[in-house]
Amino acid sequence: MRKYELMIVYDPSLEEDGVTKELSKTISLIEKENGEIVDKENLGIKKLAYPIKHLDSGYYCLLNFDCNDKVIPEINRINKINDKVLRHIITRRNDQN
Repeated sequence: MRKYELMIVYDPSLEEDGVTKELSKTISLIEKENGEIVDKENLGIKKLAYPIKHLDSGYYCLLNFDCNDKVIPEINRINKINDKVLRHIITRRNDQN
């Protein structure tokens, strides 16, 4: 299993309950593929560097997880078709303990 970090920017009109519901869909997908959630952090609403879909701010969430490589394309696909996701990026973590 590899270590990954997912940053998602949601539509700020969702509020905290809506963001939690949307993030739980991604978490359940990871756990369904025998992945493990290491850390989950809601960073709140922050100003965007440039407008996205005519919005100036977004609700940021950071998710650290361990999983197999095969789940990453599915996470990308689901986030691309979700209208509530403004942007997302998945990177590999290089933690050295």
